Amino acid sequence: MQAAIIAFVLAVGCLQMQASLPVLWPCLLAVAGLLALVCWQADWRWWIVPLLAGLLGFSYAGWRAESRLQQWLAPELEQQTLSITGTVLGLPQPSRYGPRIRFAVEQAPAGVPDKITLTDYAKPAADWQPGQRWQLKVRLKRPHGSANPGSGDYAGWLLGEGIGATGSVAKQDRQLLDAFVATPINLLHASRAALAQRVHSQLGARPYTEIIVALVVGEQAGIGQAQWQLFRDTGITHLVSISGLHVTLVAALVGSLAGWLWGRSTHCLLRLPRRKVAILAGIAAALAYSLLAGFSVPTQRTCFMVAIAGLAMLSGRSLAASTIWLLALACTVLLDPWAVRSAGFWLSYLTVGAMLWAASAARFQTENWRAKLGEWGVAQWAASLGSLPLLAVLFQQFPLVSPLANAVAIPVIGSLATPLALAGVLDPTGCLLTLSHALIAATLALIGPLAQAGWVWTQAAPPLWALLPALLATALLLLPRAVPGKLLGVCLLLPLLWPATSSRTQGSYRATVFDVGQGLSVLVETAHHRLLFDTGAPGAGARVVPPALRSLGVRQLDMLVLSHDDDDHAGAAADVLAAVQVDRIIGVSPRARPDQPITQAPPVTACQAGQRWEWDGIRFSFLHPGARVDAKAKDNARSCVLRVDGPGGSLLLPADIGRHEEASLLAEGSPLKADVLVIPHHGSASSSSPEFVAAVAPTLAIATAGYRNHFRHPRAEVIARYEAANATVWRSDRDGAVIVDVGLDGWQARRWRAEEPHYWDVLLGANRIVATTRLPGEK
Repeated sequence: MQAAIIAFVLAVGCLQMQASLPVLWPCLLAVAGLLALVCWQADWRWWIVPLLAGLLGFSYAGWRAESRLQQWLAPELEQQTLSITGTVLGLPQPSRYGPRIRFAVEQAPAGVPDKITLTDYAKPAADWQPGQRWQLKVRLKRPHGSANPGSGDYAGWLLGEGIGATGSVAKQDRQLLDAFVATPINLLHASRAALAQRVHSQLGARPYTEIIVALVVGEQAGIGQAQWQLFRDTGITHLVSISGLHVTLVAALVGSLAGWLWGRSTHCLLRLPRRKVAILAGIAAALAYSLLAGFSVPTQRTCFMVAIAGLAMLSGRSLAASTIWLLALACTVLLDPWAVRSAGFWLSYLTVGAMLWAASAARFQTENWRAKLGEWGVAQWAASLGSLPLLAVLFQQFPLVSPLANAVAIPVIGSLATPLALAGVLDPTGCLLTLSHALIAATLALIGPLAQAGWVWTQAAPPLWALLPALLATALLLLPRAVPGKLLGVCLLLPLLWPATSSRTQGSYRATVFDVGQGLSVLVETAHHRLLFDTGAPGAGARVVPPALRSLGVRQLDMLVLSHDDDDHAGAAADVLAAVQVDRIIGVSPRARPDQPITQAPPVTACQAGQRWEWDGIRFSFLHPGARVDAKAKDNARSCVLRVDGPGGSLLLPADIGRHEEASLLAEGSPLKADVLVIPHHGSASSSSPEFVAAVAPTLAIATAGYRNHFRHPRAEVIARYEAANATVWRSDRDGAVIVDVGLDGWQARRWRAEEPHYWDVLLGANRIVATTRLPGEK
């Protein structure tokens, strides 16, 4: 059975990695044939049953994916104003643009999915409550996410959540039809909202109020970036997410209390043993708390494991811990085939699996305090080592202070602050919530210096194949000390911890144009230097650029160029400064945000036409702004224009200049001809004049724009202008990040979405051109 479960899960994961959905009927036919074979050839079951489970898993995941994709918004309805009626599903999520609401559609034109997300640019979050029924005018678009090195795919996450469209609510023509629609799901979310409101009313605007809310109902949207950075740098993120520790604690407390109360009555004991009552109460408590917390993967794992173990005990059976773990794994994947795409799934299950493996290998003969301390130490070592391969592959970093920080935080936050917070929502005085907040504040103050020490292992993203030997190494290193061959485990970790990175030679460089939605961010790497041109907006840029830099192995930037003071170009500068060391800033000064302060930044120098320097045989020069540009001109007009020249090709980054600035560059005789051009101002109609296009004459023109953005960038007439000039036009909303490698004898470009395709990307029509190459002298 265990082999069959593993085969089923791996097959579901294999389906989620496909570039296109396969035809399912051959798989189903093979499944039917194998079923018949199993019936007639019982001796072959040892290998046929896992194969059968794999085929079933692949077919099941494909069927679910095909059904889910059919629920996406009809293409012809994109960006149209639609009238819909439905209910608010869950708690509204705050964002910098306005509250984001999940909406269960009840009445709408044909082609509108049953579940959508809406952003309200006009109303505060308090005006939206779970269970409300609204009649709204909305503008929708199909699920879409950025595609970059080191970042997840938002469209894939929406697919897994069953959300078929995203959009915005019109400011007018909205009507509240019912204050509350009583359904089980609405009652659940209303309870979550009431508990969150209870915490807010008792604690007010204290610094860690949102952490208490996260511990009680699993709602993390209010936690600030600075606090998340502290959690990541110390490795205690799992403590502020409702996880197995919290669910197990609640189940144990409720089960013990129920058993004690049941045992107080002789009549009750005669009807049902106290032990069975305690088990049933623990299972019910685990399920209730998991649902209250949003039923995330870590809570699902614990809930299923508690339920399976409890039901086995009630039936008088004894199941091995590994069997319970595998059955819970199968339940999660069966319920949600897209769970295998989430980092939380693998971190939760494999970390617990490592702890179970280490516990089975360790043997403590006594029950004194030394044995208990040894068991705790083994669990901590197994959790840290078990999460290392996944953290390296998924996030390219590992906090070295994590064991020490967890040694302090787990007993206080996990065993004291969390129970106090849960009990505090029932305490009318608010004393328990205040005490829980004080414990969290003291703990974070104590471990804060560990985060400031900067002891975080960071590296480039290792190849995916390095995960398998790393997992084998983890299993070896968790065996008892006397077992031979543990040195082999250290060797198997080397490909993961020291991945081979592509080295550039003198005279070559790489430019990565990130997909940051409606914004711009370009990384230029020479043999020994790194330059980042703009950072994107606070939202998209913050989600994309720091993880991408980490994935590419960039720990230090020799120069950060902030071309001008627009949010879509410089808005995420604070996030970049918090993520990597920056030696020099040219352009405008970075702006701090309330959720992301700037603790330190290098001096800022204005960009000026005529500034030139050379790194590793690559020439950099600013072409704009010149000395005659009016200091009072708009930000776009004062954009820094950077040119990069190497022996094999040139790159031009004109930021947001318009036709007037293009004409000035032409009049001044600036060297504009370039092989690769990032189209000015995202392809707006106010830029890319015919004269400028002819002067640059790019082979590849890249438009950086958000999907279905309301500016309608890039404009069709601008794209036509470049194509008429024999340029290949790629656009970030369709093609994802664009990577241009310039060598000594030529250059080539590739698109991230074409290199890392997913089956839901087919709906974008993105698979047309995979690469373009031009050598010197070729036309």
